[in-house]
Amino acid sequence: MQSSLFAVLALLVLTAVGFLVGRRRAVAASNGRASWLHSLPNYYGYYLALWTGLPAFILLAVYGLFGASLVNTLAFGELEREAAPLIREYEAQIAADADYQALAQQTARIEAEAQAARDDMFRAEREGGDAQRYLRLLGSLTAERNEIAAEREASRAMIAASVAARAPHTVPGVRARAGFEYWRAPHERRELFIADARALAFNEGLASRNTEDVRAAALALRPWEDLFRWSAAGVALSLALAGLAFARTRIRADFRARDRVEGVVGLALMLTSAIAILTTLGIVFSLLFESIRFFASIDWRIHEFLFGLHWSPQIAIRADQVGQSGAFGAVPLFAGTALITLIAMMVAAPIGLLSAIYLSEYASPRMRAWAKPALEILAGVPTVVYGFFALLTVGPFLRQFAMMLGYEDAVTQSALSAGLVMGVMIIPFVSSLSDDVINAVPQALRDGSYAMGATKSETVRHVVFPAALPGIVGALLLAVSRAVGETMIVVMAAGQGANLTANPLESVTTITVQIVMLLTGDQEFDSPKTLSAFALGLVLFVMTLILNIIALRVVQRFRERYE
Repeated sequence: MQSSLFAVLALLVLTAVGFLVGRRRAVAASNGRASWLHSLPNYYGYYLALWTGLPAFILLAVYGLFGASLVNTLAFGELEREAAPLIREYEAQIAADADYQALAQQTARIEAEAQAARDDMFRAEREGGDAQRYLRLLGSLTAERNEIAAEREASRAMIAASVAARAPHTVPGVRARAGFEYWRAPHERRELFIADARALAFNEGLASRNTEDVRAAALALRPWEDLFRWSAAGVALSLALAGLAFARTRIRADFRARDRVEGVVGLALMLTSAIAILTTLGIVFSLLFESIRFFASIDWRIHEFLFGLHWSPQIAIRADQVGQSGAFGAVPLFAGTALITLIAMMVAAPIGLLSAIYLSEYASPRMRAWAKPALEILAGVPTVVYGFFALLTVGPFLRQFAMMLGYEDAVTQSALSAGLVMGVMIIPFVSSLSDDVINAVPQALRDGSYAMGATKSETVRHVVFPAALPGIVGALLLAVSRAVGETMIVVMAAGQGANLTANPLESVTTITVQIVMLLTGDQEFDSPKTLSAFALGLVLFVMTLILNIIALRVVQRFRERYE
């Protein structure tokens, strides 16, 4: 770390020196007359500073991104090479163990029977046969395979312990055991092993364990880390000095320093724009690839996901369990999201728009000075507070009111409760943005309307509101996006049941709530249950994209009319 800090400080000093050298050399090249220079003297300083600092900082950034991975690969690769005798002995004992090979054969047989039962179950579901019989058979086969898998793992662990115990208690022997443990560990255990070793070696957080093997791995990491850190620092400083020397020789009175500097600035702006675009593409492709994995795990039953009426993924715990045949019909989630969003917008849209019209057209300056900030306070209330308010106040009130009217099936957690409170929460999104848009309408339009004899209300209805409609549509779209993406209020006020209903007094759930439920807790990211969250996210992204396209069309249509 000290070498990296030293390199950064030295580069900052060299960059400042490059700026001063470039400026002074430009002035000297023009004999003290800045008017003879093609560019201002500062541009020559910027040119030298860019050549001095930019390549070196790019190198340090690349090292920061990939240096740790390279060090880990080299250090643990060295440990694995030292563990080669232990690995060969372990594989030989596994191959010679008759009990283990018998368990492997039983596992292969059960997997073949389970695949056949799974195929028969899918066929029975399509043909209307007795799928439950195959489901029970698959459950018993899964339980049997889990027992055998536990026995195989115990056998492997016993053999590995006997092999590791024969390694000598010397430095090479401990390093060999560390490499052997790393080689045997699955991917997630390897990541934990590396994290513990780096924590001990470089104080990168707290290690979850401090064993002899982990300490040996930490000692193996340090030489590689020191080598790469000092090498990166040395190469960066060399690049800085070489860039300074090269750029200094190009400073002349007719040198187009401003064009070169502005070209670099333009390239930097283009890269920042590309980062935003690539980030969006990365999100899309990550959702798409994981969604493809999900659809492949359910035999490409995309129509069932998009149009199925039953959502029950909680039985899909692991890929090797019968739960992978769970129900993934997402229509109840889409319906619940649409119902709560509709109720919220029925509250927020009229109240927010009327509030914006009043504050911008009718309220006195004194009234506006305190009413607008008071209204915007709603946007600063945490969503968990809204959730408590809906659960403890709004929900019970609506239930009692419905029971008073004779509806006995009313519940405390309902779509109406969540939608009403969510509508109150997003009022500021509509009112504040709509108020700004209405105030941006040119006063000349109002004056022209008044000159034609229109009243204030007629001016608002026929002139101001149509002119501000593109911005108002944008405000409403933002409010819809906020309502669709809300999670906490829905969890606390609407429940988590995937019910397909149009009754606002019943409990429903939304896409975002299910995504949170699927991705929290001790989950494996290889099961259909967890992968279904990415498919839901992809659908949510497409829905938001469609809303943006519709809003863009509306804005373009009315902008052409009123501008």
